[in-house]
Amino acid sequence: MTQKGSLRMLTGALAAGLLLLAGHGAEAADLCSASEKADADRALTLSASDKAKALEEHLPWGAPRPQSTPSASEVQLVQSDYVIQYDSRLRIPIWTADHVVDAAIGQVDRSDCFRPDPRLTKEAAASPTDYDEPIFDQGHLTPSADVTKSRLSVHNSFLMSNMAPQFCQFNRGVWQILEGLTRLWAKEYGEVYVLSGSVFDRNGDGVRDPDDLTVRMTSRNGQKRVAVPSAFYKIIARKRPDGGVEVLAVMMPHDQTDLDGKAAFDYITSHITRLSKISAVTGLAFFPQATSGPDEALSLWPFDPPGPKSLTNSPQCKRTAGALITGTYALPN
Repeated sequence: MTQKGSLRMLTGALAAGLLLLAGHGAEAADLCSASEKADADRALTLSASDKAKALEEHLPWGAPRPQSTPSASEVQLVQSDYVIQYDSRLRIPIWTADHVVDAAIGQVDRSDCFRPDPRLTKEAAASPTDYDEPIFDQGHLTPSADVTKSRLSVHNSFLMSNMAPQFCQFNRGVWQILEGLTRLWAKEYGEVYVLSGSVFDRNGDGVRDPDDLTVRMTSRNGQKRVAVPSAFYKIIARKRPDGGVEVLAVMMPHDQTDLDGKAAFDYITSHITRLSKISAVTGLAFFPQATSGPDEALSLWPFDPPGPKSLTNSPQCKRTAGALITGTYALPN
């Protein structure tokens, strides 16, 4: 083999390795340096006034409130660019909130920086090691593309406290398409407010499952630390010119539905739901400080075609087809 051929093989192997290290990413991405990671971790330490400012920006109608006794395992993690409600038993975000502003979209490129949240104990924090398994993506609740005003902002979207296990067909397909639609609407209306959340209702009875009954993914080290949601939701809110609030709520089952184009938009439309349904299955009350109940859209807001495209056309994604989550999950045949 020639030296040039050997170099090509080595380069290809390195590229493939980086993709795996990036957490089954849909495409090759820049990686943060050690110094950038340290800078990003330092930026997570906010003063009380800066935390209050972030909460006011991302949650102008108040944070979702538990309808019963709050869980002792949940903690609110506030950073400048978004807010996380994290569950240290399930080791995933219960919900995240971010204010998506047209002028801030697309200022910098993606730069992967997956790492444990330094504000959590080692036992409570999810780690990239937990996702060292063959099925699930490290799925953002607040996507990095929503917080692209600076490289540091992007790096802090890759905290593991912002990740949940997602089938790649879901993460890179209908969920990613919905994320893209959200940014199109931010451009159309100037800004939108987004709540993204995890649902645990494996038995389909419309209420949240007990934590002890959640399915956990199995890492290659044999650990079963991170819970796998049965569905995910987004609640997108916009202020109307008359001062009112309109919301679009979508809740989709976490499965391997693999659609693109009009079929994907139709699928998302078919999963538009009422806030009351998401409240029932999560045990959360939304927009608690709103002076009146928001108007709820029953169809997708307008957007210019062709719209966001699926990113599921990769060999790794196709290999996971057939994995199951029915009390446990199995490797594909």
